[in-house]
Amino acid sequence: MRQYQEEIISALYNKKDWKGQNTSVTTKNGVTEVVFYRTKIAVVNHGTKTAKFDNGGFTNAATTARINAVKEYCKSYGYTYE
Repeated sequence: MRQYQEEIISALYNKKDWKGQNTSVTTKNGVTEVVFYRTKIAVVNHGTKTAKFDNGGFTNAATTARINAVKEYCKSYGYTYE
């Protein structure tokens, strides 16, 4: 797993904000949003243990890798997602 994906997973697990060069993770009121180049690619609700994903029409490797990292986190902790 690449550094960005590890940072995203760490931020999700700890429910802490994190910002990289082109990716940010913010948590407010139990909901974590992952934004990549101004596109909200994942929304994770820790209260309901659900997640939603949107690649924003970008099918490149970087977007896919970030979404897959969040999906792996969700699978590991019993979240459901669309």
